[in-house]
Amino acid sequence: MKYKISLLTWISGAVVLLFWILAVTAPWVASDSKAKGIFPLIKFGPESIQTAEILAAPTTDHLFGTDYVGRDILARIIHGVRNSFFFSMAVVAFSLIVGTLLGGAMGFLGGGFDLILSRLLEVIGNFPIFLLQLTLLAFLPQTYGILFFVMVIVDWIPYCRFARAEFLKLRKQEFVQAAVAVGCSKWRIFFRHLLPNSLTPILTYIPFDMSATITILGALSFLGFGEPINVASLGELMMQAKEHFQEAWWLAVFPAAVLFVLTLSLALFGSALRDIFDPRSAS
Repeated sequence: MKYKISLLTWISGAVVLLFWILAVTAPWVASDSKAKGIFPLIKFGPESIQTAEILAAPTTDHLFGTDYVGRDILARIIHGVRNSFFFSMAVVAFSLIVGTLLGGAMGFLGGGFDLILSRLLEVIGNFPIFLLQLTLLAFLPQTYGILFFVMVIVDWIPYCRFARAEFLKLRKQEFVQAAVAVGCSKWRIFFRHLLPNSLTPILTYIPFDMSATITILGALSFLGFGEPINVASLGELMMQAKEHFQEAWWLAVFPAAVLFVLTLSLALFGSALRDIFDPRSAS
């Protein structure tokens, strides 16, 4: 069955690609480092302060205005997207590897190993995840390392469940039984036969996970528990808006709009990928 790619899929994919390019090129797009031979399109870096333009409204010089200390909001949004994108990629990559290997081992080995880890998943899954993250961050230093640790504590669980379900389904298939019959080792069966054939639902979950991770990161930064202080982030800009919204509406509108478009595009793109790889889910 041939899947027809919709216009919405192309648009969401193009928007995600645009944000990825923006994240990669942020140091060249918005920077004040002319001394290093960089000639950015936006002549302000995320930490460039213009004390004469504190909470300045959008102008031709500052298209999105400035914040409460005179920093260019557009530059901080661009670098905030960069930080959010790369941080979420690191969280998702680690969770994908750990969750897939653990879930695959659970489905492949079964027995007591599967039983113990299944109960562990149930225990962790019953905690309010966001509340758990807030509680941990309230007592730990505000660094990227700590934030990464807190995020991956629970982020690997969906990948683990997907992998376990796929391995349980595939290990009884004829091609696996044939591999066992010809004497293939368990390692070869796991990595050569089962793992590649179980990746479709796992990989199609990645855009949804990135969208959720970026949203949670923005929420934590908005509450003051996310990215390190003074690091450019979308949540930090919206936290400023909580104090200065009546005099500087742009502090909330532009970062919130960027966060909404980014996460929505990732979710739509993930939905399209799922329909492409599994057309039955579209029906």
